[in-house]
Amino acid sequence: MTCADKNTVALHSCDSYDEAVLKELILKSFDELGIHPADYRGKQVMLKPNLVRRMDASQGGTTHPNMLAATAMIFMEAGADVMVAESPGGPYNAAALKLVYRGCGIEAAAERVGIPICYGSDIISHPCPKGEFIRSFNLIKPTADADLIVNLCKLKSHGLTKMTAAVKNYFGCVPGVEKVEMHARFPERRDFCGMLIDLCRMITDMKPTISILDAIVGMEGNGPTNGTPRKLGFMMVGCDPFVMDRLACEMIGYEDTVLMVEMAKERGLAPADLSEITVLGEDYKALCVTDFKAPDSDAAKALKLLPNIFGGRLNRFLQPKPAIDKPKCVGCGECVRSCPMKTIEIKEKKANINTKNCISCFCCQELCPKDAVKIHKNWLIKVIG
Repeated sequence: MTCADKNTVALHSCDSYDEAVLKELILKSFDELGIHPADYRGKQVMLKPNLVRRMDASQGGTTHPNMLAATAMIFMEAGADVMVAESPGGPYNAAALKLVYRGCGIEAAAERVGIPICYGSDIISHPCPKGEFIRSFNLIKPTADADLIVNLCKLKSHGLTKMTAAVKNYFGCVPGVEKVEMHARFPERRDFCGMLIDLCRMITDMKPTISILDAIVGMEGNGPTNGTPRKLGFMMVGCDPFVMDRLACEMIGYEDTVLMVEMAKERGLAPADLSEITVLGEDYKALCVTDFKAPDSDAAKALKLLPNIFGGRLNRFLQPKPAIDKPKCVGCGECVRSCPMKTIEIKEKKANINTKNCISCFCCQELCPKDAVKIHKNWLIKVIG
């Protein structure tokens, strides 16, 4: 009931968040891909936005309210029952969710078009039979209840995974603070990326899914929340998140450097050759950029040049680490609550990081409401690359 060919994506240039323009482009993309919203008449459609924390959509880090509204209207007009569900960082409860939905402009958009938002805290467990790193997940219940999941994702740089787009956005289906537990359970970057692949594959196997990748304004540098808005001017629609991420990393000059995409290629989930992807709409090469800034935490190139000695301890020691910008820090404790390894404490009303046990997950940077967490690179990494 979704795309006939998962290796096909629809790509269109777009430089506006005008709701009518977005609706027209989404409908055009659906038509090109053979997606028929009327197939979901009377069925439950879950819109899954990207809402990391409270922030204005103009910053490029969260789903734009007009993107959500335009998508909702398409399925509502087709007779579907549409709702919004997401689990940002922090507690998965009504009080915390309301603050995020309101702060990101999603609450107002949902009220305007007349769709409910899930403020519930029900959690279900789902097996992951094809998982290579994990065999089951706890998920927010709307994920299991929906007949279709529409993945409203953003194209951004990311401190841990270098890029976040369609695949990683499904991490928001894992409830609240359990994301922190996942970071503690999978402290190595490769294992964490493998877990994200397992999660995305499980959800796309259990439900029909459509991903709408917003790259009209993305985020470069220290994303997913602390970077710089970057106008890229395109939207991509497809039914296979792995295929979409494969093309997206090429379009921002990250080819062969995004571990999650490389692992998906190894597992046969993403095409090794771009020629296997059919791009409808516009020529992707005309929309590519070559200067999309990587996060300060990206040291993959430099670390590859170093010998993997002492059981990899040298590489782990040289990994970039978070550091507190003391003048910006207000001692709110959000970083303490988000740290999976409990390496942060508040002293004299300022956050302090014990980097000895830090796993460089950068949850503290991602969730700091004051952007007071920076990235410190070892001098050797700076010299090498």
